Amino acid sequence: MKAVVVILGGLLLVMSLQRQAHAETLRFAIMRNGSQIGSHTININRTSTETSVNIATEVEVKVLFVTAYHFKETLSERWANDRLVALNSTTDNNGTRHKLSAVQKPSAIDVEVDGKITMVDRNVVPSSFWNPQFLQHVSVLDTQDGLVSPMSVNDRGPDQLTIDGKLIKAHHYAIKSRYPQDVWYDEHQNLVQVQLTGTDGSIITYKPILG
Repeated sequence: MKAVVVILGGLLLVMSLQRQAHAETLRFAIMRNGSQIGSHTININRTSTETSVNIATEVEVKVLFVTAYHFKETLSERWANDRLVALNSTTDNNGTRHKLSAVQKPSAIDVEVDGKITMVDRNVVPSSFWNPQFLQHVSVLDTQDGLVSPMSVNDRGPDQLTIDGKLIKAHHYAIKSRYPQDVWYDEHQNLVQVQLTGTDGSIITYKPILG
């Protein structure tokens, strides 16, 4: 009997270890024409069955010591079997605020934004670029206001980035959508850089914080 208990205990320990989350954090400095204006942090927790993601973005642009623009977003995603299960976000885009929640249903995704509910295609993915899976899709869900936009991807091929004096091998993709931008992923499919052009023509870069 004692041997059976020991064996069962060992099996439960193995199952517990398999279900334990593997956590990783990606941190980026948001740069505007070479000067830092904000931060972007991605926390990813993976188990054998699910992936949960928490993302925080903050931006503040000052002109003559006065805040000319601010942006803040907190976002959480839950994935199971490579499919989005649920999403929640709160956004303050220079005073325009949104609260969004999305839930996967059998035939569609229910998206509620500021109290209004719509149904979108169940295969739509959010516009958070931590997951390179979105590159395989033709439409994307804006995590701020819930708008679904068509998307096309141009594979620019292998590239090399020099970040803080370190050479990083990456793959470059150009995304054409509501907000055109370029993204780079490393050999392990981790996001390593995002770049876009602001409405004022400035170059915005999400630069990874290494270490």
